[in-house]
Amino acid sequence: MIQRIFSEGLDLALEKGLKPFYLLSGQDILLVLESKDKIIATTRQYEFDEKIEIAVNNETKWDDLADQLQSTGLFSSKQIFILNFPDNPTTTHQKQLMSLLELAHSDVLFILHFPKLTKAMEKQSWFSIVENDGIQIQCQTPDITKLPTWLKYRAKSMQIQLDQETIDLLCYSYEGNLLALKQTLQLLQLQYPNQLITSIKAKDVIAQSAQYTPFQWIDALLEGKIARATHILNHLKNEEVQPVVLLRIIQKELMILLEITRSPMVINSNEPLFNRNLRTEFDRLKVWQNRRTTYQSAVQRLTYRKLYQQIQALAELEKQIKQEFSEEIWANLEHLGLLFT
Repeated sequence: MIQRIFSEGLDLALEKGLKPFYLLSGQDILLVLESKDKIIATTRQYEFDEKIEIAVNNETKWDDLADQLQSTGLFSSKQIFILNFPDNPTTTHQKQLMSLLELAHSDVLFILHFPKLTKAMEKQSWFSIVENDGIQIQCQTPDITKLPTWLKYRAKSMQIQLDQETIDLLCYSYEGNLLALKQTLQLLQLQYPNQLITSIKAKDVIAQSAQYTPFQWIDALLEGKIARATHILNHLKNEEVQPVVLLRIIQKELMILLEITRSPMVINSNEPLFNRNLRTEFDRLKVWQNRRTTYQSAVQRLTYRKLYQQIQALAELEKQIKQEFSEEIWANLEHLGLLFT
């Protein structure tokens, strides 16, 4: 079983010595870069002095990499191979990786970055090699529920004192943008050394740099967090996300809600959504575990009448967007969100 740690635990792991394989999973820019830098800095203590980093694609020359890896000799240097894979590595990529890992020896260290590590990938032969003597480092951007814990840990490591109101403000302002959050913490550290930083002090430094995705918007709607959904929607508008993208996503989510709440009996439209077969329906539709609580929140809160109103409003929005685009689209999207209360 591979050792799995969060990026915050990497320092402690490295203090115990180097592993031949480090697997970075996730696509947070800050966490990936910091993890690579920490590993590389530690390898210098073990006389690794050559770094080879490539972005894996269909043009990758695997034979050249294998030749470099096998170029051992009396005066050869210890090498670090950093392979950055695309979101969806092909079967060929993974087979070539397997062939390369089979050539591993004591003078080489691998850092493998996969933005998305799936269960199917963990069943591949290359993963077995990494699993036996490697560490997997989780580099996913913490969501809004985990971000306060991450922020407290980071502030403590920087010897910054934050009150709870400041923590809430920073999380609100920089959700999804750890790089900007780190830079703000550095500014706060410089301006208020050895002081308790209140929200009043922090507001002078904070820039509204939170980054959101349409999926965070729909999750907020399904969870009934309308103020948060409106906040995210305004950010998406400012980032010029196409409204039709939002329509397609919400359309898919409403269809899933209809599917998982199918009732075997005739019911009144004012009744709550049917919830006795949720686990079976989740399994049938292969809904991810971390999404199930979000759907359950919507099921517990909505009625069939409300769901039909949402679908009807969505159809009207689609008509409007096809016939004539205007700023009213965004106001209507916000109004649609109110139907999720």
